[in-house]
Amino acid sequence: MCRHGTQVIVFTIESGNVPVDACIADEIVYLNREGVVTLGCCCSHGKAGQIVEWENAYGKWKGHYDPPNVLIKQESCDIAKKLGYRPYPYYYADGQSGGVWQMQLKTGCVTEEEVEEWHKQNTIKEIGVTVE
Repeated sequence: MCRHGTQVIVFTIESGNVPVDACIADEIVYLNREGVVTLGCCCSHGKAGQIVEWENAYGKWKGHYDPPNVLIKQESCDIAKKLGYRPYPYYYADGQSGGVWQMQLKTGCVTEEEVEEWHKQNTIKEIGVTVE
């Protein structure tokens, strides 16, 4: 997992070239190469399980940071399952899913200690891939 703001550019089926947290970028490239349409992702920057509070038009919220995860199109669920993932529906604050599913990633770090170790072992490079 990487510190907040440590990103590389990767190619995604849905949006073309987008910035992605560096520590999960290779996995996002892999998913797109295999045909999984990714819509958004976050490595959680070593904060998995920690309490987070936020406010939006629907009120004040309190929850926990998720472990590294990705949002995918519902149409990609079968491919994701064949790759060994377990996607489940994602719901927005208004209770709607809109055909968006989520799943935990296999890479990334869960704790802040793992973030520091990742940075000791990795250099940041730009990753680019063409999905046909």
